[in-house]
Amino acid sequence: MAGTSNKIALIIALWVAGILAGGQFAKVSVIFPEFRSLYPEQTDQIAWLLTLVSVVGAIFGGAAASLANRFGLRYVLIASLIAAGGLSCWQSTYPSFALMAASRVIEGVTHLGIVVTAPALMAEISSERWRGTSMALWGTFFGVSFAAFGWFGIPFVDEFGISGLLQLHGVSLFVLATLIWFLLRTHNVSDSSGSGSHPKHMSAFLAFQDARVIWPGVGWLFYTLTFLALLTILPSQLSEELRPQLTTAMSLVGIAAGLIILPIALIRFKATTLVFAGFLLAGITAAIGVWIDPTMHAIMLFAILGLIQSGTFAAVAQLNHTTNARTLGYGVMAQTGNLGNLIGTPLLLSVLEASGHGTLLFTTSAIYGVGFFTLLYVAARIQDVERQG
Repeated sequence: MAGTSNKIALIIALWVAGILAGGQFAKVSVIFPEFRSLYPEQTDQIAWLLTLVSVVGAIFGGAAASLANRFGLRYVLIASLIAAGGLSCWQSTYPSFALMAASRVIEGVTHLGIVVTAPALMAEISSERWRGTSMALWGTFFGVSFAAFGWFGIPFVDEFGISGLLQLHGVSLFVLATLIWFLLRTHNVSDSSGSGSHPKHMSAFLAFQDARVIWPGVGWLFYTLTFLALLTILPSQLSEELRPQLTTAMSLVGIAAGLIILPIALIRFKATTLVFAGFLLAGITAAIGVWIDPTMHAIMLFAILGLIQSGTFAAVAQLNHTTNARTLGYGVMAQTGNLGNLIGTPLLLSVLEASGHGTLLFTTSAIYGVGFFTLLYVAARIQDVERQG
């Protein structure tokens, strides 16, 4: 019983690590006007404080996973948590804009270290029966982070300032690093440090040639092309009074779908099947949004996106049976996801401004359609390899 309790505690601690990693984005995004006031002479460049973390992930996601396998997952995770905590505390001193931007680049490296190692460790310590549920839990970390920082962070900043929030984030990372270090010592987990039985998975270059490793990342690209953009755009179509409620409802319904509906569905269906179904349903739902109530449409769409989100993380563990391969799978997701975040919001905002809400919805539907058929193509490659093997 004690072993089971420790395992559950470690899984929850790793999930919280993801939430705090999401906080590296949320701590700037949810109080962006306050951050702008810190650097009034940098209004044209201030948006870089949001995007620099994503730029690092878009370029180095696969490489970060390969390095994590080489140096050991637990060591990379603990080092990333400690470094992230130090950076957040240092940012609370309000350095110059150039130094703040540089710290965000380094923060992007620590973010990668967390998001490629924590889910791989969660998958390894989870039993086969509960692995899908653990990955569904992990898949909610970004939404939970934004919801938590939005609910708690804004009033906290009103009371203690931006510095207080950054210090709280940093100290939380230090405490969590200590807790995870002690919990990991009670579990026999692989360090994936280079001598595994599947050496081809040690190379980031080879990872992008392995259809099982890249399948989740391919779907993740098309998911992230729309997620943050829609979370911003859809509430803006309503009155000022309803926008905060809809934004919160969209986040919460996605989290609920990932935590409640997906684990139940995984009892009967494979994660890959659920992701396929999610893209198909999302494409249809996005298209019919021109004819139904916008509030109901947004909630329906984000419930489906919640299934895609958590289902994709579960698919990494389902398709890849070694810790090395899973780590690289999460690295590919980090890379394609950050790329999607960088491209998606400017793309859909430009469509909205040029052609209106209806064209935006049909464009979104088309993105999900292309994602569905691209996933089918990669799945066919997996089947070809299995037949040849």
